[in-house]
Amino acid sequence: MKYAITSSLLLVLLAGSGAVLSAEHQTGMNHAAMQGMEHAAVQAHKAEGVANSIDVLHGKINLTHGPVESLGWPGMTMDFKVKDKAILKGINPGQKVVFEVVKEGPGKFYVNRITPLK
Repeated sequence: MKYAITSSLLLVLLAGSGAVLSAEHQTGMNHAAMQGMEHAAVQAHKAEGVANSIDVLHGKINLTHGPVESLGWPGMTMDFKVKDKAILKGINPGQKVVFEVVKEGPGKFYVNRITPLK
């Protein structure tokens, strides 16, 4: 009986120490720095083109662009979504622009930065 109580007590102590060690391990982590890590892996692909139409309400822009070598794209005309509609401010149809495209998923791309060319 004494052996059973001692064994049970030992198991409880060991289980509790694992939780403490786990908490101590997490305490040393910089969670604030980790929050941006999913964005750190995002690769932006730079291109130049001409803005054909802008739909600020729906966060879309139609661009005719030259080749985007990092994506293996030839020059073409296509619609892009934007994550932040504010980047479309100051962009006008017919204007030459430089922009960055980010791949969000299979076949899904968006413009995350766009600037008029002078």
